[in-house]
Amino acid sequence: MSVTISLQDQWEVQQVIQQTAAHLDAEDLSAWLAFFDASGEYEMTAFSTELRKPLTWWKADFPTLEKTLAEVPQHVRDPARRLRVLGPAQIRIEGDEAHAECAFAVYRTSTDGESSLYVVGRYQDTLVRTAPGQWRYRNHRVALDTRMLDAFTHLPL
Repeated sequence: MSVTISLQDQWEVQQVIQQTAAHLDAEDLSAWLAFFDASGEYEMTAFSTELRKPLTWWKADFPTLEKTLAEVPQHVRDPARRLRVLGPAQIRIEGDEAHAECAFAVYRTSTDGESSLYVVGRYQDTLVRTAPGQWRYRNHRVALDTRMLDAFTHLPL
């Protein structure tokens, strides 16, 4: 019986990861944000080979993230579309907490139709079960391998 529950939990966590990527692709930021716990955090990092340590590019708690995303329509921004392609997640469940790591690539398609690889990295997540079948991000960490962005975006990756 516990194997079935574990497989169900893993499937549910995988669905959260896939759905949040799809919401970002659609730029449905409120739907993306709904997958965060009220105490959740978003973090984007990249490793600096020069300093030999990870650097944090963006770190926000839930209220700050909510405020920042509400202001997105007021900003001038890159009109290109982005598409996330995710590898299978490695998921470990410990009671009502899940740890997941998932490799991803984001492709950027400009308004003239030219597509190129934008960034690659890993989602390193901690999720909490908030109700049966419902998982929310406590920490959604984007660990980028890419450090040189072709066109900066102030949207989450």
